[in-house]
Amino acid sequence: MPTHLYVPIIKGKTNDLKAVAKVSQASKSLVKPMLEIVPVPPDSNVDDHLHSFAHNVLKYGHTKNLFVDFYGFLPGQKLKDGLDATIAGFRLLRTKGVVLTPAYGFDRDDALWTPLRAEVKKFGQGFCFRVDIDDLDDRSEETWEAIIERSAELGLLPEQIDLMIDLRYVGEIKSDILRNLVVDFLAFMPAGSKYRSLILSGSSALKEVSSIPKDGVGDVVRNELQLWMQLQADLYGLSSFTYSDYGVVHPESTMVGPNKNANAKIRYTTKGKIKIYRGHRLADAPKYHQYRLLADQVRNSADYRGRTFSAGDRYIDNCADMNVGTGNLGTWVFVDMNHHIENTVVQIGKLTTTIDASFSAVEIAEAMELA
Repeated sequence: MPTHLYVPIIKGKTNDLKAVAKVSQASKSLVKPMLEIVPVPPDSNVDDHLHSFAHNVLKYGHTKNLFVDFYGFLPGQKLKDGLDATIAGFRLLRTKGVVLTPAYGFDRDDALWTPLRAEVKKFGQGFCFRVDIDDLDDRSEETWEAIIERSAELGLLPEQIDLMIDLRYVGEIKSDILRNLVVDFLAFMPAGSKYRSLILSGSSALKEVSSIPKDGVGDVVRNELQLWMQLQADLYGLSSFTYSDYGVVHPESTMVGPNKNANAKIRYTTKGKIKIYRGHRLADAPKYHQYRLLADQVRNSADYRGRTFSAGDRYIDNCADMNVGTGNLGTWVFVDMNHHIENTVVQIGKLTTTIDASFSAVEIAEAMELA
């Protein structure tokens, strides 16, 4: 039975990794992040990209209690020496002393399952199947057959396996459709199977903020949180999902390097929403000074949790008081993600103990505004 309450999916970039590293020790003990390498940037190569990822994993202390998925590597992508990049990635992290649970999904490279067995065995931490939304619906039975076949190939029993259902972007899909997809998928699970954990992931985070008024404030409802609550009630006593999301980052976000059209923004998670404080183009006056104004807006809002709540909240307060610099886009990924993770651990801790089979849709909506 897992001890973690929350599996944030973390892009394998400097500030994203730093955001998890700076989470309080109490919250960190309840989090098992899924580290996901992003695609190789145009100005890099596979070898350098992999070593940069490994360097940052070690730099920010991600050496145990984590999942790792080399999701950003294309099928057949290889290092200069001809070794498959995914296999090379797991080997590199293992030689660096990282203790992790390997994760991999379907419709990638079927040739990897055999060499994956050796890597999974050497880590000795079981395995996580990453089940994509495209693996559900009319492919559910086929997906379960693949899970059973690949589990045998890896030499693992269900109790050594985590299943992550990753719905990815859920901001524009009706909740009932997603609920039915997940429930119907579980209906094909072999009777009596006791998997180590079932993880439900998704994200409503915006890819860009054009829908938010310029120099204004808007928000997005965390549909993934509401869906998790609904399924916890629907499946109460039968199955239970560990909560997962992408923080404040859109699942397809892999932005690297400068962007001349980027807007200043602070994404502040509060209860059932992500509130977005938007400035305007950083290329326009007052450029990065906007962040001081935005930070002051956040700390003077009713949603602000106070500077002691998280490292991210402390930076917001210090930025508003001009005690730190205004940072760059990466700095605010760290700030926003760090606050989100701390906030979500507190929320899920409360909701896990309060949701039961009697929870109605109205009560779920109310709970989202209270947790």
